[in-house]
Amino acid sequence: MSADLLPVAIPTGQRPAPIAELFYSFQGEGVSLGRRALFVRFLGCNLTCGYAEVPTSHDTPAQGSTLCDTEYTWNSTKHDLSAGVWHLTPQEIWDELLQLDPTTADPSLAQVDLIVVTGGEPLLHKDAVLHLAHQARLTDRCVEIETNATIKPGPDLVAAGVAFNAGLKLASSAVPRKKRIKPDAIMEIEASGRARWKFVVSTLDDLVEIAELQAQFGLTEIWLSPEGTTPERVVEQMRMAAAPALEHGWNLTTREHVLIWGGQRAR
Repeated sequence: MSADLLPVAIPTGQRPAPIAELFYSFQGEGVSLGRRALFVRFLGCNLTCGYAEVPTSHDTPAQGSTLCDTEYTWNSTKHDLSAGVWHLTPQEIWDELLQLDPTTADPSLAQVDLIVVTGGEPLLHKDAVLHLAHQARLTDRCVEIETNATIKPGPDLVAAGVAFNAGLKLASSAVPRKKRIKPDAIMEIEASGRARWKFVVSTLDDLVEIAELQAQFGLTEIWLSPEGTTPERVVEQMRMAAAPALEHGWNLTTREHVLIWGGQRAR
């Protein structure tokens, strides 16, 4: 076979991953609330929040009170998952993120030192996430991974020094417990010492389940995040959760991006 007919080898860890969004904004919730950040949102998720299983049509009714606000990353019955999607290697993702940092155009500005990796479920794309974590470390940036905590991150990712904004899903998501609660993954993330357990709350029953999960798995740093895609709903849910959060020793975050921009994408 002639050399020019040989297949092009893709370097290990540099296979393209599907990207729904890359953007520059504020971290809207949790321990880094209000910090400027560069965001990468991966396509694809292994859960179906709001539904007990994958919807079969665009009018499949939601079965849970806690809905997914990024269905456009996984629900093909409602969204064209191919529209606007980028298929980028990990290094290409990193290069695009650097172009979003305003420091690139104006070195007089402070570098954006936080990378938020989200989805969908970003740990479905571990090679890409690990590459981003290594690049961030080389440039004095921190990485927060927003994960549903059903997939073990693995020792390489833990060793890369990332933080986990681990959002365990509750019964109000309608996802069966055996799919949303994976003890091995939960314990590995907790053992990393860099877990922030972020629970989206929509009902008082959610708060009871959170207390049970905390006791079962020894969860340490807990944050309640109000369910909602409008400012009014976010404030309403924060008021519902505030007193129980103080009683249990939990933290309460708002959703700053919703308060500022409503439900706009890439915000």
